[in-house]
Amino acid sequence: MNKTLIALAITAALPVAAQADMTLSGSVETTYKNTGIITTDAAFGLTTSEVLANGMTATASLNVLGSETQGSASLAGDFGTLTAGEIDADAAFQMGDVGAAVGNTEDADEGDTTVSGVHFTTTQAGLSLAAQVNASTGAAGGTAVETRSTQLGATYDFNGITVGYAYASDDANSGADASTSGTTVLDNDTIGGVNENMTAFGVSYTMGDITLTAGKDSVDTDTDFNVTYSTSMDALTVKGQYNNDREIQIDLAYALSDSLTLSSEIDTDKTTTLVAAYTSGDMTAKVSKTDDGTTDASVGLDFGNADLTLARNGGDADTSITYKVSF
Repeated sequence: MNKTLIALAITAALPVAAQADMTLSGSVETTYKNTGIITTDAAFGLTTSEVLANGMTATASLNVLGSETQGSASLAGDFGTLTAGEIDADAAFQMGDVGAAVGNTEDADEGDTTVSGVHFTTTQAGLSLAAQVNASTGAAGGTAVETRSTQLGATYDFNGITVGYAYASDDANSGADASTSGTTVLDNDTIGGVNENMTAFGVSYTMGDITLTAGKDSVDTDTDFNVTYSTSMDALTVKGQYNNDREIQIDLAYALSDSLTLSSEIDTDKTTTLVAAYTSGDMTAKVSKTDDGTTDASVGLDFGNADLTLARNGGDADTSITYKVSF
């Protein structure tokens, strides 16, 4: 028999390894301002996932953001999910801080921070646990050095009440601004971050349209609480909030039609933000009067994988054109 035919027959009889599903994504965004400044941001991502023979799922992801590369690998099963690589700098702590007593760890220019580390989470019989170790070297490598931190978070849900506990052995990210840690404003917008040997206890309860959260951390002497009431009446949506600093915020949204929506935000300082949004086909237009008295405006066109936006920032009177292509 022809040797080539024999080789093909043997190859066909051998088991073939399963190929994991792979997803590619990315974008290129270019912005031109009337001041003559042109900026270009590019991002690329690759994600692959495969169900293993034992029923567990293995996932890997790689993201390239400008000159920075981030990646992680995870394994998920009945035991929970284990992730190694790039992780949220304070994910385990924030999972246990159900009272929102401690602000997210953030960098001034980058927002939420990521570090190299290992993160594990599992849920069994209403009890959710999270643990992670942040590595002592920064995610960006080079001369960046992060403080090693061990974090724990636990929550338990029973009869609509969720209680939580969180602990961190050290700062979540040495490069973040934690000077105002524990400062919480309405809408759970937070600044600061997780500090050394910090703990937090909290409780959250939802009863119909009302949600109550309360929490205390080991740094702040006050107990934080927030009461939120949300309801919808036909075309009108109302959301009211009150917290331990005696701050009140009311958000109103009214749909005049399927295309036109008006919204407003009023707070204790009597500052008001008014927004009008209009959508017609692929076009979205928005005009907003901010609390500093300036007016912002934008018009966007959605071309599927491409978006074109013309915007004016009333604060600095800058006008910009942004073109973004995604895949």
